[in-house]
Amino acid sequence: MLALTAAGGLAACGGDGSDDEAPPLPAAVRMSCAEVTSANVNLPGVIVDAAVEVAAKEGMGGVGYPAHCYVTGRLNPRTGIDGKSYAIGFGLRLPNENWNGSWIYGGDSGLSGSLTGPEGMANTGMGGQTNPLKLGYALASSDGGHRGSGPAAGLDGSFGLDPQARLDYGYNAIGTWAPLAKQFVQKYYGNTPRTSYYVGCSKGGQTGMQAAARLADVFDGVLAGDPGFNLPKSGVAAMFDNKQLATVNNDVTKAFSPADLALVSSRILAKCDALDGASDGIVNDLAACKTRFDIAADVPQCAAGQVQSGQCLSASQVTALKNIMAGAKTSTGTPLYSDWPWDPGISSNDWVGWKTSLNVMLSPVAMSTVFSVPPTPGVNALDSTADAYWRAYDMDRSFEFIYGTDATYRVSSMDFMLPPGMTTLSTLKAKSKLLVYHGAADGIFSVNDTINWYSRLQSNDSNAAAYARLFVVPGMAHCGSGPSTDRFDAFSALVRWVEQGVAPDNIRATVSPGNNELPTSWSATRSRPLCPYPTKAVWKAGSVDLESADSFICQ
Repeated sequence: MLALTAAGGLAACGGDGSDDEAPPLPAAVRMSCAEVTSANVNLPGVIVDAAVEVAAKEGMGGVGYPAHCYVTGRLNPRTGIDGKSYAIGFGLRLPNENWNGSWIYGGDSGLSGSLTGPEGMANTGMGGQTNPLKLGYALASSDGGHRGSGPAAGLDGSFGLDPQARLDYGYNAIGTWAPLAKQFVQKYYGNTPRTSYYVGCSKGGQTGMQAAARLADVFDGVLAGDPGFNLPKSGVAAMFDNKQLATVNNDVTKAFSPADLALVSSRILAKCDALDGASDGIVNDLAACKTRFDIAADVPQCAAGQVQSGQCLSASQVTALKNIMAGAKTSTGTPLYSDWPWDPGISSNDWVGWKTSLNVMLSPVAMSTVFSVPPTPGVNALDSTADAYWRAYDMDRSFEFIYGTDATYRVSSMDFMLPPGMTTLSTLKAKSKLLVYHGAADGIFSVNDTINWYSRLQSNDSNAAAYARLFVVPGMAHCGSGPSTDRFDAFSALVRWVEQGVAPDNIRATVSPGNNELPTSWSATRSRPLCPYPTKAVWKAGSVDLESADSFICQ
């Protein structure tokens, strides 16, 4: 028999100080966790492997969760052309009490291969103070159609040798699981979910853009952070960046010291910090800074024989960084990816980590095995094969492989990774909302690429802000960190937009406790407004408090 329980009421949206609550859900017949089986759920293709009761875990902020039923299973199990077993693995966490009537699909990351847990989502645009289960949401996720294992699981792109696994990674895993997950939640609680949300950053941001383009009839709202929707092109850019850094030092990890990049950051601030009316260690006007800052003229170059100690750059460093920030190009100057903004966050550990470490390890694996036709098997992030791959990469010819197809791989990587109709989003316009945020100092996916997308969307529809908004986070690196106010609750803003019709005209952001990359001049309570593009935060005339968001307006 099914256990009879009363489903909990929908909590207030949070973040706006409102005490309003949605009407309580009617009493419903809810399954017990023990009753969750493939037969009882009875959804096409859904194989339940396990359903276990998870005890509550105490914790502050985003740590911890209430007691819940954790379901894991598979969709579409098969044997790939490489002889390996594949399936779309899924997870579904279902709160035992106080379910708020809604559910969230938690996005993947990197090369996927694992399920998303609630605690890891606290800083995915959710303000760092809570997580989906604590808020009462059911939480679904998938492994992207393949399962990683071992210590190098996050660096393993071998699934890319199977053409269907590529499609699952790009869009089909969420395309298959999301509609079924919504039905699964309904079957478990005995009530149709009130609202459905997607939340993800990085590769999860790319999946979010797929959700916005392909699944707007499933999701009422999508929160996509630092979205790598042009991921194959950004991989090409990584190959280009590696080659530029190698002109400085054959060991690209030594091309720039922390002091070198701190010097560049200080010169960016000297030229661009005050463009928004306040000298506060933040560059809000990235477009103006692009024309205002010239690395060749504004950063001292070392004289012959001068020892570098953070006071100057070598000529090769200036040229390499100038080329990187101008965007990947062929030898004849044809652009292969977006350019990058001059943001002081380029001295952050995360920016350096992407440009000088992950780009030489992870990017060759993704490019060789997942994003190219034909693929190049055997490239390993942890040995010399990754290094050999990017050094041999031909910027005039190899990039064509991301558009390639053949009899085995019938869909190019650009076609399975890039969401269709991104610059029109016709279904989303009618049925859903999209909130995108992106760090200005993201070192792997350029915020300028995201700005270019949004500008095209606005060009096609002057009313695009009614259903899609972009928020640039100055100083923030990839999905967080950097000299920035990187703690913000974009999710609550999305919920208010969807459920109350209140579009986000700004999102209040604060510094993250424990962020050791914050300038010493910043207070621990610094806050700033994040502004919907194309507006930006500017100093409000007559203001006196440099540490308060109230001293700035979006215009």
